[in-house]
Amino acid sequence: MPVPSIGGQALKRMFRAGLESLSQDVELINMHNVFPVPDGDTGINMYHTLKRAYQEIDRLESDDISVIAQRFAYGALMGARGNSGTILSQLLKGFADGLGESPILIPSLLKSACQAAVKQGYASVSQPTEGTILTVAREASESLSLRHSENVSLRMMLKSLIRAAQASLENTPNLLPILKDASVLDAGGMGLVSLLRGMAGGRARWRAGRPKTGGDIPTAVEGAESFGYDVQFLMIGEGLDVARTRRDLEELGWSVIVAGDQATIKVHIHADNPAIPLDYAVKTGAALDDVVVENMELQHQRHLSSVRRGTAQSDALSSDVAVIAVAEGDGLRTVFRGLNCSKIISGGAGRNPAAEDFINAIKNLASNCVIILPNNRNIVLAAQQAADLAVDRQVKVLATDNVLQGIGAMLAFGDASDSGADLEAALAQMSAASAEIRSIEITQAVRNTRFRELSINQGDYIAIVDGEIRAASEEIETAVLDAFSSLDIEDVELVTVYYGAGVSGVESEQLIKRIRMAVEGLECESIYGGQPLYPFLISVE
Repeated sequence: MPVPSIGGQALKRMFRAGLESLSQDVELINMHNVFPVPDGDTGINMYHTLKRAYQEIDRLESDDISVIAQRFAYGALMGARGNSGTILSQLLKGFADGLGESPILIPSLLKSACQAAVKQGYASVSQPTEGTILTVAREASESLSLRHSENVSLRMMLKSLIRAAQASLENTPNLLPILKDASVLDAGGMGLVSLLRGMAGGRARWRAGRPKTGGDIPTAVEGAESFGYDVQFLMIGEGLDVARTRRDLEELGWSVIVAGDQATIKVHIHADNPAIPLDYAVKTGAALDDVVVENMELQHQRHLSSVRRGTAQSDALSSDVAVIAVAEGDGLRTVFRGLNCSKIISGGAGRNPAAEDFINAIKNLASNCVIILPNNRNIVLAAQQAADLAVDRQVKVLATDNVLQGIGAMLAFGDASDSGADLEAALAQMSAASAEIRSIEITQAVRNTRFRELSINQGDYIAIVDGEIRAASEEIETAVLDAFSSLDIEDVELVTVYYGAGVSGVESEQLIKRIRMAVEGLECESIYGGQPLYPFLISVE
């Protein structure tokens, strides 16, 4: 018998089933990122976005769909990670708004809510690109417009949504040549299809209990996770299993992010007892390196004290411009601290912070004017979403594509501060300085692929120049030198090599010697960055 309507608790179970479905597809989604880099994290970002969303409704007993949907959307907005997670959160916000104040979901309302979701999703991106999650959402929604009648059940509408979404997903390579070249589907669209399939299946097998996501989902406390300890470390060994490590660590804490390959795994986890995840890693036989343990409760209290002190000080201090930057690696974080960055959020490639991380950082600053440096193109939308939600501060996002541009921006920030520049003037100087930085990022391919004219094998070193793969080689020095040959370096004055975790200063100096031999007259310097997954980040200016 067709289901004419459902209430809030049924919708909650559907959301839970969607989260479970996505959790099972994380690795598959990650493998459909265009770049074959070890930080392919679309699946991770979408999963953590939805996981944070579910925290908001986990113990919500309301049977009003508008209440459930709005709280779920709020959690997604707060937990949005990466561009895909941020767009997904906007789709959910539009869906919730489209429900209005209705207590039940009926077919005609599902149709209008899906249309509202698409409108919100497209509006959230300044230049929407077809062949992405937005296209999949739009074409799925349009299937309801074409097929809807008063006699269609919710079940049939969901099936229509899924069929259209799947067809749209399979067509994404025809809309985006870069997907066809890499022989992948759009990863964000794949995540949306997984969510919808889970939600449809969830209606058919409703059951009590929590979703099987590798561990209990912590209850939200005033829109934030509990504090505990922030634990970060590298696992180094042979034959390491990234997927199993992630599943195991999900049982031991929350906000778990695991990225890497069989030789090196970067772990981030929040836990009540930091010894537990560290003990787990040691027992796997892996060697540990770059271990960072931070007491988040103490940090929170210090921030609150700082805010209270700052509020009591002069208006001049509270109007100062503060900078929040994202950086991964103890060396890079030290660089930003030395450049008077007010707050550094740990994260970057493979570990994108959520919008909520930026919001909390903004709240804990005394300054009324804040500039955010996301330092990764996949973090820009989440940072902007946080800026839009921080209504009590003047927050600007400088869309730095990588940490090298962020360092250039911070150098300009120092000059702007010395000259007494206001927010807009400082932002303009920082933007101009970051635009002058040419970047070379070196990492290893996680799969065989083609990128334009390049044939890339798993394990090859790839050189990403200004956001585009320009070179690939079995030898790291060859990849670096090929990257330099693709640059116009007539006006280059300084090359700075930031060497990452697992790379020695001697190896960095050897690379610099090769660069100097290939390109005469360059001034080069080597700085420890400690970043995972990317053995070398090279700034060219």
